[in-house]
Amino acid sequence: MVDKKGSLWPAIRDTPVPQGAVHIWWLLQAGFVIKSPGGFTVCIDAYLTDSVKTSYGIGRGYPAPLSPEESEFDAVMATHSHDDHQDPEAIIPFAKHLKTRYIGPFNVIKLARAGGFYGDRSVLINRGEVVEVGDIKIEAVYARHMFEPEPTPDAAGYLITVGKWRIYHSGDTEYDARIVDDTENRTDVSLICINGITGNMDTKEAAFLAWRQGCQVAVPMHFGLWREDEEFNKTATLDLNEFTDTYKRLEPNGRVWIPELGKPLEMK
Repeated sequence: MVDKKGSLWPAIRDTPVPQGAVHIWWLLQAGFVIKSPGGFTVCIDAYLTDSVKTSYGIGRGYPAPLSPEESEFDAVMATHSHDDHQDPEAIIPFAKHLKTRYIGPFNVIKLARAGGFYGDRSVLINRGEVVEVGDIKIEAVYARHMFEPEPTPDAAGYLITVGKWRIYHSGDTEYDARIVDDTENRTDVSLICINGITGNMDTKEAAFLAWRQGCQVAVPMHFGLWREDEEFNKTATLDLNEFTDTYKRLEPNGRVWIPELGKPLEMK
């Protein structure tokens, strides 16, 4: 639930997570917040300003659901350094929260350090490495995001463990067998990109990967941020029904959760 100012942060901050559970909030596009029973929060790929309007002339279609100025996360994470995943205008306000650490691959950490995450407040992570944030364990897994003109050879996905729950976040990636190697039978919730352009899986590839992972809940993402009339959206594969139908043909008992602002996914 959002507050009167339209912010999700008070709900994230104040909602207790029972033992054995995990709560996941969507922030539009590829942005998510994960909260543990210990009260720790990690924020992944949050785009919270209008920086892409400055860099590419594309304005956001919907207001940000929270602001970096108010949000005191234990860790901010980015899968790679593209602006809609590592928001350049959010780094400095995030850095003003002294308990917050920044986690990511090399190019992400380079920008985080430039924005004020000095010393051990910035944490470099590569494929196969693990970082702990309270009772949350974060492992970097393979991603392939090499589209021109801005390839990101150090892009990562994440496998985030909270108690018995393992949550995969794809970031931006094409389908690749190495993702299966890193995540198969290790994934309970799959947060997976479906837009099918700019070097990402389309709806059918994403559904196939979620099936290969053996997840309990498949969550399509990388949508909901831009205006629907933007030219690049016309070639994107954002048909949520197609994702759901494909996944359920592969896994008839599978569950698809379509993310909505203000309604967390509660795994118990």
